[in-house]
Amino acid sequence: MKLNRLQYLIAPVICLALFVCMAPAADAAAPHNIYLTKEEKQGVPLNKPADQFSCSDKIYAVLELNGLPKGQYHLDAQWQDPHGKDREHTKYPFKVMRKSERIWVWLKLHRSPEAALVQFANPSAGMDEFIGRWKIRLLLNGKPLATKEFNVLC
Repeated sequence: MKLNRLQYLIAPVICLALFVCMAPAADAAAPHNIYLTKEEKQGVPLNKPADQFSCSDKIYAVLELNGLPKGQYHLDAQWQDPHGKDREHTKYPFKVMRKSERIWVWLKLHRSPEAALVQFANPSAGMDEFIGRWKIRLLLNGKPLATKEFNVLC
């Protein structure tokens, strides 16, 4: 079969049109964005990601979820200290009502009452076991969503 000149010109245009139609849109929302932060305003975390925190910081794990079908969901956040010990387990049921949702969980470290008596002389007293590389594992409806690592320094 012989192609004429017009067919040679049309074929690349059709291929390009198919590619553009089938390729994901450049501005399509990602399924989720997850970051840690300590910055907040009136109890609402700001979009200022960080991976280093002080022992006195409130550490927020923020999830920006896009494109989830409307309905009930369950978030599990497992906070693991530098020694591999599970320190906190947050269970958070939530409802998706919009195309995008922003939710968060947080961790606040507390020294022992005995160490609080000497913290004026040693600011990291009673916080030694918290210093180092932490992990937070996030599960959505029981399925792994993400693992983030961060440092705690006093």
